Amino acid sequence: MTKKKEVIIVRIDSIHPNKKKLEMYQTPENYENIKRSIESEGIIEPLLVNENTKEIISGNLRYQVAKDLGINIVPVLYQEIDQEEMDIKSISTNQQRKKSYTEILKEIQFFEEYYKVKKGQRTDLNQDLKKIKDTRDELLKTVSRDTFDKIKSIDKMASDLFGKGSKKYESVFNSLDNNKTTLNGQYQTLVDMTKRKHNETMIPKEYEITSEWTKIYNKSSEDMSEIESGSINCIITSPPYFQMRDYGTGKEQLGMEQSVEIYLMNLMKVFKECYRVLRDDGSCFVNINDCVINGKYQAVPHKFVLKMLELGFIFNDELLWIKRNPTYTRGKRSVRSHEPIYHFVKSENFYYDDEWLNRLSDPESQISYGSGKTDPKIISGLDFRDGVLKTNVANTADIRKESKEKRGFHLTHSATFPLDVPTICALLTTKEEDKILDCFSGTSVSGDFARANSRYYIGYELNPEFVLAAEVRLIKLPPPWSVFGDADRQEFLEENVYPKWDKEKEANKIKYESLKEMFTPEQKARWEKGKHQFKKPDNIN
Repeated sequence: MTKKKEVIIVRIDSIHPNKKKLEMYQTPENYENIKRSIESEGIIEPLLVNENTKEIISGNLRYQVAKDLGINIVPVLYQEIDQEEMDIKSISTNQQRKKSYTEILKEIQFFEEYYKVKKGQRTDLNQDLKKIKDTRDELLKTVSRDTFDKIKSIDKMASDLFGKGSKKYESVFNSLDNNKTTLNGQYQTLVDMTKRKHNETMIPKEYEITSEWTKIYNKSSEDMSEIESGSINCIITSPPYFQMRDYGTGKEQLGMEQSVEIYLMNLMKVFKECYRVLRDDGSCFVNINDCVINGKYQAVPHKFVLKMLELGFIFNDELLWIKRNPTYTRGKRSVRSHEPIYHFVKSENFYYDDEWLNRLSDPESQISYGSGKTDPKIISGLDFRDGVLKTNVANTADIRKESKEKRGFHLTHSATFPLDVPTICALLTTKEEDKILDCFSGTSVSGDFARANSRYYIGYELNPEFVLAAEVRLIKLPPPWSVFGDADRQEFLEENVYPKWDKEKEANKIKYESLKEMFTPEQKARWEKGKHQFKKPDNIN
């Protein structure tokens, strides 16, 4: 039972600050404002002090300000209280304070230590446990459940990855406290790092796909010497955005440069090769986005277009991928809900076919202009907001699940465009048996369209994890022009492929084997009989 006493004036040297609070809280941002207020008005609210130990229960900040201002006497309210109850009360009186993420974590750990409810204990059947849980939840009610869960997860992942209290661990929370990263951003970064750590033991250092219709090289596209000059009909790609995402390909990875100029210089090494391999009647579609740094957009897409013109490309068109669930944009600006897709060509005589729009049903004109009339055209704003097309978000949810369940690795790639983006681009500028290239292949969304629509596909991807995910995606599709459908393909995979994958999962190690096109015996016979029809001559101009 505590016993309250009247407010008295004491010398400041006769009391001392609360050690627990000094451990948990940093000097707040508004300290100088508080200091000016006390200098002007004095200490209005008395300090609450443990009568036995003379330790401050509530009022550390007022104590510090008084010391800084040279105030020798302060108003105090003494209270008799034991040490454990004092610690709880001293922290609980600080709930309205604006706190850093580090301070919130310390509070969570403090209250969970004092109000323990073991995992699996039924608080609904035990009133004492329920009271403990309710008290803890009441003390932590200023923290949302999402924030609570993410801070605890960040603490655990950072501890597992770097070691509790290490410099790298501290840098994680320093970055949060100094607003250099968002809570969601830091959480996702650590989730990806944790998954990559698991993948290190599972995924081989190199992994490529080589088949009749699909080739994905596990290397940089700065050198595409595997492709003959002037042999590609269409390039559909999305390079790593500037300062937006870590793709796990090393410290020197594209997109992590210190300046936009260096980023674009490195990017042009790839697109110089793209210019070489593209046919004179070919098309190059590039999805690239901007970012806000130090309160301003970097104009990356605009500068990119100018660099492409310097290489000799002709800027033919600009499409806008309009998204339903865009990433939140900070600052005094709109939420950026679109990304540009630029269409470049090498000559005015490029191949272009929009006859398929005559067969398209688009009564709301959400991807076409003049649908149902004599001369419909693609409209520049590709609107995914109402689900008119197949998907409106990055299509990695299913492949992420299959990568984990079927192959035993974590897919960390999530920045993909919907299948409809390469579909529209390729339908306009390619025909069956044409060659499509993605120089930043990722999980091969463009390859999905190519394989399903009888186009050859060539991809370049530095990260073997993403090549593996592309295999998981593409292997389900029957070879182009196959007489067998999806059900036959699934049966073939369950008998010939998935058992091998299961053994690799059990061994916790995926073996690299150059994958050839997989046919049923009937499909193989058909292919051998007619494959000359699909081969392109080596001397294409």
